[in-house]
Amino acid sequence: MAEVRHSRGVAGFSLVELLVALVFTMVLMAGMASVYRASLSSFYTSGESLSSARRNRMSLEVLLDDLNQACLYLTDLVQPPSTSETWPPFLILPNMDIQGRGTETPQTTDELYFCLDQPLPFEATLNAPTGSETHNSAGQLVFADTVPAIADKTFTLDCGSDTYAGQVRQGHWLLFKDAWEAAPITAAPTRSGKTVTVTVATSDPASAAITGSGNPGNALAKRHLNGSRALFVQWNQMVRYRIEYLNLDPGSGNGIPCLVRDQGDYSRTAFTPTQPQQILAENVTELSVYLSANGGASWAGLASSGSKAGDIGLDAGWNLGIRTALDAQLLASGRPDFTSTRGTAHWFRSTPILVRLDVTTRTATRRSEYSAAGDALAFRTFTQSLVLLPRHSGLSMN
Repeated sequence: MAEVRHSRGVAGFSLVELLVALVFTMVLMAGMASVYRASLSSFYTSGESLSSARRNRMSLEVLLDDLNQACLYLTDLVQPPSTSETWPPFLILPNMDIQGRGTETPQTTDELYFCLDQPLPFEATLNAPTGSETHNSAGQLVFADTVPAIADKTFTLDCGSDTYAGQVRQGHWLLFKDAWEAAPITAAPTRSGKTVTVTVATSDPASAAITGSGNPGNALAKRHLNGSRALFVQWNQMVRYRIEYLNLDPGSGNGIPCLVRDQGDYSRTAFTPTQPQQILAENVTELSVYLSANGGASWAGLASSGSKAGDIGLDAGWNLGIRTALDAQLLASGRPDFTSTRGTAHWFRSTPILVRLDVTTRTATRRSEYSAAGDALAFRTFTQSLVLLPRHSGLSMN
């Protein structure tokens, strides 16, 4: 009789073993989730930090370019700027209320103002109507005892493109580079494609009849050859930098603090923007400007403790605060020619002045990682400083 064999059942995991494996798997998954969350948080925070630092650099680079043109007047030899010491061509209004802030922080900022002659971003070429020479000069007209004709004050220039030609306006100045002669455009330009025809006048039409130089009527003092290069200049402009809250994000009811640049014609009493506002950077929370006339040994606008002085506005902040501190620095520095900023509106051009800019930006989003205690949402802020001697500071106009 054959032997009956009994097969044993296949051995499996017991319930206890399954529970233990499940516990280990959950612990491992929790650890992986924590690592993933930390990595994701690091990715977001590092990206926001880099973006904030990039905004700082962009703001400072634009400020650097503009400040290197502060109080640069391209038409000095023909028409020096008419400015006022009470509203000088360079000033700082410290601790001013930020426009549109509501209850949001920050609430105050410095406002930086300065004047310049700003050329349009292209050069033009003079097209003579006939021959190699164009209009008669003032001296030639005086010598010939000839009344100036329309051809002596009208110039046609090739701007290089239709877009450039469309930027030329009445009130701009035409400046020839061959002899550095300038005159204001007195009528609306006539445009034809990339060329523009302008009529100019000068500020001293009588001198030619007396001295034989200068401008009889509206003719320029010099004759400019065909092909001469020329600039169009926005004369005596004032630029303002400050922070404003702007409604750029529908999800932010209070708006976003932005560093903005405004520009307009200089006024001896107040500033009124006349050109479209430029937004340089978003989430800029502080602009602080300090001046030094003693090589940075001390800074006007900083208190003796090293913190920002609390003076506000034109009278207390500028005249009695920053400007008084600069006068003390100049008096102690032993400069033979200038020991005060008083008595001239152009002290910035006559005295080497260091400018220090502190720009603070914040991250775009509040995160608990940025909070000191870690139990609240907060922004992370980054401050960068720029110290410079503007290119035309210290070049006396006398």
